Amino acid sequence: MMKWKVCGMRDLKNIEAVAACEPDYMGFIWVSKSPRYVGADFVIPNLPAKTKAVGVFVNESTANILALSKKAGFQVVQLHGDEGQEVIDELQAAGLLVIKAVSVGTEQDVNGLDLLPDYYLFDTKKGSQVGGTGERFDWSILEVYKLNIPYFLAGGLEEASIKEAKQLPGLYALDFNSKLELSPGLKDLAKVKDIMQNI
Repeated sequence: MMKWKVCGMRDLKNIEAVAACEPDYMGFIWVSKSPRYVGADFVIPNLPAKTKAVGVFVNESTANILALSKKAGFQVVQLHGDEGQEVIDELQAAGLLVIKAVSVGTEQDVNGLDLLPDYYLFDTKKGSQVGGTGERFDWSILEVYKLNIPYFLAGGLEEASIKEAKQLPGLYALDFNSKLELSPGLKDLAKVKDIMQNI
């Protein structure tokens, strides 16, 4: 069964409404430059048992991530910076699952992977931009991916592209963000429900 994630959540009422659709993962961004930044004191509200909370970071210290995981309440960490295997190992040793984001522009971005997270996340490369672009990359690049590490797919995903994405080898989950939004951090519930039905 295909898993799905809604990322960039921030508004408490919106979180509650989206959580009622029971996505497998819900992402919360602790990156101050992001328009979807939840803030240092944010605590994730209770989610359905099925839904895992994901803390999203860029080059944050391991100590801060571990402290926030306990304070804010997430079990999964998504890393979008230059984090290496040492950081991944420390987070996993503390009992967290790790998703390592990779910006994809060419086959080499997928072919040269040597880290061992629990999951990869493949998103669209756009210059030096860190984080999501809301744009889709050439998914045929993923045909060269040979690792036994399952991956999330992000980048301009919407209802119309779900059927095509499901055909990709090794795909674990679809990651939705900006294409579902009314404004940064606020998801259109009708679109979320459409995704739920199509998954």
